[in-house]
Amino acid sequence: MDLPGFGESPINNKTNYDQKFFTKSIIELIKYLQIKQITLAGESIGGVLSLTIAIKIPNLVKKIYLFNPYDYDSYFAEGISRGNLFAKFIMFNIRLPIIGNFFSSLENKFILKNIMRGGFFNNEFLTDNYLDLLCSSLKKKNYVYHFRNVLSNFKSWSDSKDLYGSANLPIKLIYGRNDWSNVNDRNETQKLLGLSDFEIIDDCGHFSFLERPMKVAQIISSKNSA
Repeated sequence: MDLPGFGESPINNKTNYDQKFFTKSIIELIKYLQIKQITLAGESIGGVLSLTIAIKIPNLVKKIYLFNPYDYDSYFAEGISRGNLFAKFIMFNIRLPIIGNFFSSLENKFILKNIMRGGFFNNEFLTDNYLDLLCSSLKKKNYVYHFRNVLSNFKSWSDSKDLYGSANLPIKLIYGRNDWSNVNDRNETQKLLGLSDFEIIDDCGHFSFLERPMKVAQIISSKNSA
């Protein structure tokens, strides 16, 4: 599914695209489809959402998998900026008032490719076909608003850690060895979730679903997981 504003979903420039809004939107979809005994698996902000959703509707969720949860930004796009110098330069300018809108409007395949390369261990898995798919969203109405609004709401994702202790269901935490999160970020999330450990995927960056899909599938389908 597309998160609101992503993919082919329309963008409303009156909407605040923060964690609470995304959580509410997905819960509404789950209830509309009348799904029960759900296994939630998400990556990056999707990893955080797996948990915030489960906390809101624990009776409908069976277990959750958090892959590379993006819950550590202390400023605009901190995690993304850790990927490489190019990402750091672009994100610094995008967060600036006025100038940020201009830089966001310049986004193209070249810029997107070099930012995303900072999230891969092996850049061969960042394919042209996938980049073309992502770039199809760049010309959507209000795209710049959505892009900057999501990143500007970084505090809503890091503040989600305040909820982690409320989760009372099977949880598995997984990181790519070369994910943007550092050791302190990972240990803090593990501790807040009350977990004894977390799993590491070798030869993997932030985008494990793209880079190591078979390993991800193996983790989710394992009888001993979560």
